[in-house]
Amino acid sequence: MKGINIAIYFDPDLIRICVHQQDGSYLSQNFNYDDSVIEEIYQWLEQFTPNRTHICLIEHDTADLLADELVDNGYHVHQISQHDLLNWFASEPPSSPDGSPVRALLRYLENEMPPEYQSRTPQIEALMDLLDELDALEAVEEAEDEDSLPDDVLRLMKQKKISAHDAALRLIPDVNERIREHLINYPDLMTPELLEDFFPELIEALDRPKH
Repeated sequence: MKGINIAIYFDPDLIRICVHQQDGSYLSQNFNYDDSVIEEIYQWLEQFTPNRTHICLIEHDTADLLADELVDNGYHVHQISQHDLLNWFASEPPSSPDGSPVRALLRYLENEMPPEYQSRTPQIEALMDLLDELDALEAVEEAEDEDSLPDDVLRLMKQKKISAHDAALRLIPDVNERIREHLINYPDLMTPELLEDFFPELIEALDRPKH
């Protein structure tokens, strides 16, 4: 791949980065896991021009957050699972030792040219909008006047000649269903809290004793 190629490998204790620069030299950097590590890595990567930089990450919980941030800011991002990397390594051993998993990941990026990662940000923002819509419907009782009610509630109140409370009750099931469909379409966005709130039947099925 032309340009700058970067591998980011998530070891149990450290996040290791290896950069293959345009002059052929290599640059290495390590980061400790902490609450600000995503921001620290991104700030360090800012020295490389986004549209000329390809970054390959080993799949990891932290990697998804970083991958979204990088794609949203113009970097070419690629991901591979640990399992797929090991299978590739077994089938494509190096002519000389890579020396470390992060260098093997870099070789994978340069040799295999994997497909680019698609940011989850649009799907996350859509989910946030749906959750905000649900919160607004559930809070209609607290509205001080009609001007602060959601537009859909006002429209239904006028059409059906019903109260704000009744209008909200009619609208909530549809929003709940749209949230469920969104989570089914994008399961990576699921959290234990969302699973409990919007798929209680699955929780009940899992908790039900097997006979």
